[in-house]
Amino acid sequence: MVFPIVLLLALALSQTVPNAPKPDALALLSEVSQRYADAKSYHIEAVDETTRNNELSRQWEKTILTAIVMPGNRYRYEGRSGMGTVIYISDGSEEWDYLPLEKVYVQRPAAGPDSGKKRMHVMEEMPGSYALALISRIAHRAEGLKSASLLPDETISIDRRSGVDCYVVHYDEQDFKVHRAAMSRSSTIWIDKSHKVIVKIVDREQPLSNLPVNGFMPRSVETTIIYPVVELDQEQAASSFTFVAPADAKLVEAFSDTMIPGPHPELVGKPAADFKLKSADGKVISLSSFRGKPVFLDFWASWCGPCRGMVPDLMKLYAETESKGLVWVGVDSDENPDAADKVMTQEHISWPNYHDMDGSIGAAFHRNGLPLGVLIDERGQVAFYQSAYTVSDLRSSIAKLGPQFAPVAPTGVSSK
Repeated sequence: MVFPIVLLLALALSQTVPNAPKPDALALLSEVSQRYADAKSYHIEAVDETTRNNELSRQWEKTILTAIVMPGNRYRYEGRSGMGTVIYISDGSEEWDYLPLEKVYVQRPAAGPDSGKKRMHVMEEMPGSYALALISRIAHRAEGLKSASLLPDETISIDRRSGVDCYVVHYDEQDFKVHRAAMSRSSTIWIDKSHKVIVKIVDREQPLSNLPVNGFMPRSVETTIIYPVVELDQEQAASSFTFVAPADAKLVEAFSDTMIPGPHPELVGKPAADFKLKSADGKVISLSSFRGKPVFLDFWASWCGPCRGMVPDLMKLYAETESKGLVWVGVDSDENPDAADKVMTQEHISWPNYHDMDGSIGAAFHRNGLPLGVLIDERGQVAFYQSAYTVSDLRSSIAKLGPQFAPVAPTGVSSK
């Protein structure tokens, strides 16, 4: 009879022991984010729904993303949204870019470790850039935060899984090391207790004023991301990294920039919006202060693989044009300015960069994707505006600014 008595005593004691202490919210988020940063292989799927509102308009969009990565430069990235669908695949030796709606694909030798910096050529590839950044945006979640809080635990359903027990971490504007001037932002993150992975995120941004910014009505933004599949450091099926071209698909040398006209505002030929830029040392300058000189605005983010992939070609172009009078200005969209500063240092980028902390600069140019290139001529008019632009197209536009810039035109392209 000893065993039953001991068992009953143990059960009785277990009922009197208080609940284990809850983890520190920021430490938990940092631990989980680091798991993503350290993952050598992963399979992540996400459904992103974003709503943008102001008192006169409402915009909703949904993006479906997949990222499967294994060592040996094997990967599969898929992105599907209203802009289109793209699939990037590599088996380690060959890689393929495929546009299912256009039924065209590109095949070439695998690019190696820089595949994540893949350059986009058409607007339909925009959701692909989000797939490329899927893990990095989670891995940097805790950066830029000085605190966070735990909300009551919740049991939620994710896709077809019910009963997922979660820690719920929340942070808002006051928890950031750097505050935005005109926006209030907050995030709520659901972390699966059993697997220590993020299964849901809700991000909110709210303008602090209803007054127009650079001529545009401020808007609130709410993004809900569900992660139905999260597998870190697990073996993935070899079939994920193979591509068999459909019978009706056509092999092309490269995607044509005219294949899919980008749905961007008709800003070319119109005066550029003026705005103020504040540097890290507190110095403030306005875009109009450069009047009389052409200006190139490079909108980017540290997590944007295609943006990073363009850096070597942009630096070469910078070296050819800066001495001729072209002013270069970087504008990053990072939540954490430190992340952008780190990239500037690592990549040895020479032109000045500014943080679009309240989103007003992006709003002034209707930014709806990255990278975005905007070229402004010496009269202050927009001469080039393109999301997912190519450096070749940018060169062609710069070459038309004046005879001193003619030599930067791509080979075989007239500057007239």
